[in-house]
Parts: sequence; structure tokens; C-alpha cells
Amino acid sequence: MMSLSSLVYIIFLLVVFVLYYALPHRFRWVLLLVASYFFYLTWQPLYALLLLSSTGVAYAFGRMLRSKDRRGLLILGIALLLLPLFFFKYYAFLNQNLSLVMATVGWVNFLPGYSFLLPVGISFYTFQAISYLVDVWRGYLKPEKHFGLFALYLAFFPTLSAGPIERAKSMLGQFKTPQVFRYDEAVAGLQLIGWGLFKKLVIANHIVGLIDPVFAQPDAYGGLLLYLTLILSPFQIFCDFSGYSDIAIGSGRLLGIRLTKNFDDRVYAATSRIQFWQGWHKSLTTWFRDYVYFPLGKRMPTRRGLYLTLLIVYFLTGLWHGASWGFILWGLTNGIWLVGEHWSKERRKAVFSRIWPDLNAPLHRLLSTLLVFHVGAMMGVFLRTQTFAGAMVYYRQLFAWPNGSLNGEWGYVKPVLIFVGILVMDGVNRWLDGREISDLLATRAPLWRWSFYIALCVLILTLSRTDRLDFFYYQF
Repeated sequence: MMSLSSLVYIIFLLVVFVLYYALPHRFRWVLLLVASYFFYLTWQPLYALLLLSSTGVAYAFGRMLRSKDRRGLLILGIALLLLPLFFFKYYAFLNQNLSLVMATVGWVNFLPGYSFLLPVGISFYTFQAISYLVDVWRGYLKPEKHFGLFALYLAFFPTLSAGPIERAKSMLGQFKTPQVFRYDEAVAGLQLIGWGLFKKLVIANHIVGLIDPVFAQPDAYGGLLLYLTLILSPFQIFCDFSGYSDIAIGSGRLLGIRLTKNFDDRVYAATSRIQFWQGWHKSLTTWFRDYVYFPLGKRMPTRRGLYLTLLIVYFLTGLWHGASWGFILWGLTNGIWLVGEHWSKERRKAVFSRIWPDLNAPLHRLLSTLLVFHVGAMMGVFLRTQTFAGAMVYYRQLFAWPNGSLNGEWGYVKPVLIFVGILVMDGVNRWLDGREISDLLATRAPLWRWSFYIALCVLILTLSRTDRLDFFYYQF
């Protein structure tokens, strides 16, 4: 298994990097395609055939979708692409719940109880393939004739295991354009990889070692520790997934390929859930916006239609994350909260403007951020426990008194060091203020830049926790 946070991957990436620029442009797609399938074979060799079959289906249907009147062909192509995703990710869940429903009326479910290991990246490359078919059908994109380049689009190794979910028009255009080695782009890629490794290995991995046992058995812990787990969980997911995205984007930059920025730097400091979702996992939220939200919105243009569309989108968002009631409830609670924000926007503005005329005052923004952060953390319990019953146990224990203490493996030193790490990360993100780390460092004196590099390397080499190299979103 070649996780993006492993030393093996870094060596693999450097080998690909050297060979890539040593080869003429016309052979580079071959190198990247072979490297991408080799990367996938280190994970699940048999499932590489599934990736290849999805590629063949998307390519063939894309070639056949020459006009918008072929809607039935589009639906068939999407259905065939979703079939493996349904079978591997949702069949066991639906079959189990069907058995429970049938048992209540005395019937027996005769469907076989299959349960398979989920293919890595299937949710991501399936969505990329669907976006390609829809874009071709809409006329936004011409069908790709070169099967090898199209296969590379779906299998490109930095994005294969957990995104970002890229669009064909951007990626295919970049693969076809001769990339000249640029020192500044290579440096920018290495900077992003280093920053991603810091977030993953130094912050996320240390947090997950503390919070996973608590989410697994919440009734064994007191309220104070459950609260600390609650507020650390969003930071763990952010550092884990945005760390992955930074490494993936940095890997692409080394090869001259620009990938989608998947996260706002301080998305955890959003002052509303609407703002949060505009900056969280952007490649997924924009996918649902373009291929679900807008089409449904055109059919239901009323305000009630907007609310229903939001509920549908976030139900599907939860379902995309995993086949359990916990994921579904997480998606629905997010949808309900967003409906509430839209419905009450003008009312809240009218009320708060009387109490607090300056809605952009620092204290008002701080209180809004704290409220939104805690709401998101509370909803995130469904994401971590993955069952309604587990979430209810967690909520009950969270508000139980007395609160207990930080005993066991937690102690008092580890949480303090973790919060220091979070503050360091937040300080850098404030400093970035939406800019790229490469652009910001380029304006600094060499002594300052190299001090940053050395400090980052020292932190990674001395404080990394390397027993959890897989990323949280690998399970999706």
C-alpha cells in the first residue's frame, strides 16, 4: 500500500518526476499512466480491473454522446458507472436493512449477503467519469478520442485514492500541453507536500490516536474528555484531508499539472455553515452543485424547491461518504441546518442589527464562528460513530455530570501539545490569508524562507506519528 504520507510514495514520486522531464512530451502520458496503475496495484491489484472497466464504459459512452437528444444513452452510461459503486459500497447496507424490514412482517430475504472490501478511490473516479459524460452530453466538452489520455484522467495517481475530483476539460488540456520544467513550480510543489505532511503526520495522526478510542466507546469516558474529543475531531479531519489534498496538489505541481484547491485555509473558522460548505471539499461540493443542485433547481425554482433541493443534495452528500445511517443522518442534519440558515437569513439580520448594529465586529464574528464550529462538531458525531445509537450514547455522556478528568492515555501534556500544533497551523493559515504558500514565501528573504523550511522538516522528522499513514477519506 503506497499512501501519500509514506516514504515509499515520496521516493516513487521523485522517480516519476525525474523520468517525466527526461522523456519527450509524446511519451509522458505513457509514463504517468503506467505509474498510476502501478500505484493502484500496490493497493488492490484485482480492483485495477474495475478501474479499467469504468474507464472503458465512460470512454465508449462519451464517444457515442454526440448530441443532446441522446438522453437515454447518457442515463444508461451513468447507470453502468454507478453499478460497481452501488454493489461494493451500498449493497450490504441496503440488503441488511431490507432483511430487517422484511423480518418485521415475517418474510425472509433471499438475496445473498455479500460484503466486499471497498475499492480505494471508487467514489472519486466514478464521479469524475460521470462529470465527463454529462459535460460531453451538454456540449461543454468534445469526446476524447485518445483512450490512453482519458484513462490517465481517471487514474492520475495523485488524485486517484481521494481526489480532488477533477473535471476532464482541465485535466485533459494539461496532459496534452507540453510541460516545461520550471524551478518555481517544483519548489511550490515541494512546499505544499511538506505542509501537507506536517498537517497529516504531526497534527492529525496525534489527534486520531486520542479520539478514536473515545468515539469507539463513549460510555467509558466522562463529559470533559468527550468535549475535548468533540472539538478536536473537526481539526483532525481537516488536517488529515486538507493534508492529503496539499500532498496531491503538490505532486501535480512537480509535474506541471495544476489541481483544484480543495479547502479554504481557515474553513474551520467559518461564520456560517453556508460559508463552511463553500470552502470544504470544494471539488465535491461543486460537483453536487453542477450536476445535482442546478438541474434540480431549474425544475423546482421556488423557495420551497430550494429547500427540498438542499435536503436532497446533502442527503446524497452523506450517502456518498458511506453506507450507514450515521453518514445519512450527518448529511441530513447538515441539509436541515442549511435550510434553516437560508430561511432565517433576513430575519436574523433584522434582529441582530438592532441588538448589534455592526455585524462585522470582531466579537460578533468570534461568537458566530464558535457557534458554527460547535454545531458542525455536534453533527460530526454521526460521521465518527456511524450509527444513531452510538451518537446518542455520545451525546448522553457528553452532558453527563460530573465531567471527569483527563486520565488514561490522554494525560495533560498531549492535549496541550496538540493545541499548540493547531495554533501553529492556524497562524500560518492566517498568514497565508488565501494566498498560496509558494507566493508568500517567494517574497521573503532567503534566511527567513530557509528558517521556515528547516523548522518544518525538524517538526516532521521529530514529531511525526507514522503508525497511521492511511487518510480518513480513503474509506470513502
